[in-house]
Amino acid sequence: MRLFLFDVDATLILTGGAGLRALNRAFRRLFNLQNAMNGIAPHGKTDPAIVREIFRSQLGENVTEVQMASVLESYVEFLRDEIDHSDSYQILPGISNILDELSHRNDVLLGLATGNIETGARIKLRRGDLNRYFEFGGYGSDSEDRVGLVRRAVEKSTTFNGGTMEAKSVFVIGDTPLDIAAGRDAGCWTIGVATGQFSVEQLRDAGADLAIANFHEDRDQFLRTTFML
Repeated sequence: MRLFLFDVDATLILTGGAGLRALNRAFRRLFNLQNAMNGIAPHGKTDPAIVREIFRSQLGENVTEVQMASVLESYVEFLRDEIDHSDSYQILPGISNILDELSHRNDVLLGLATGNIETGARIKLRRGDLNRYFEFGGYGSDSEDRVGLVRRAVEKSTTFNGGTMEAKSVFVIGDTPLDIAAGRDAGCWTIGVATGQFSVEQLRDAGADLAIANFHEDRDQFLRTTFML
C-alpha cells in the first residue's frame, strides 16, 4: 500500500489569493490592522504560524490562544466568501485526472498534508469538488509544525489501511521547499511539483526525491517513479 499526501495551495489548486484576502479581512475586523499580510511570505507555512508571524511583525506582540482562535474563526468566515467569489480559482493541470486514477487503485490511499487548518482546506477544495478524494489528512490545526502534521496524517491513515503505514510507503507532495523538508524529516519520500513559486530545479535542490513541472506534463514520470520505489 502506498500513501500519497497532497498539499493544497499551489499543488492541487490556486485560489487567486482568496486566503490572503480572508486573513487581511480578519485582522482588519478584529484589530483594525490594514493589509496584515504585507511582508509575510505564506508559502509552505501553516495557518497558525502565519497568524503568529503577523502578530509578532505587525502588532509587536505574541498571540494568545484566545486571539489565535478568534482570528482563525473570522478567517474561515471570510474565506468562504473569498473562495466563492474568486475569479482566478483553478484546479491545477493534471490534478483531476491523477486523483481520479489514483483513487481507483486498490494499492493507494490518498490524504492531505497541508498547512491549512482543516476547515479552511475543505472550503478551498469544495469549489473544485476535490474533497471527495480525501477522507483524512494532516492539517495546520493538527500541528503548527509541518513535520508534525505529516506524521499526524500518517497516523490517521491507519484507520483506512488496517495497520501501521511505514514511512517509506508514504509520498509527501508539495510545491515548496518547506513541504519537501517536512516530508523528508518525517522519513517519507518527497515529490516536488513546480506549480507554485518554486521551479523544478529549486525543488530538486531542496532535496525532493522527484521534482516535476505539473501532473499533466509529467504524469507518466510520476507514476513510474512512485510505483518503482
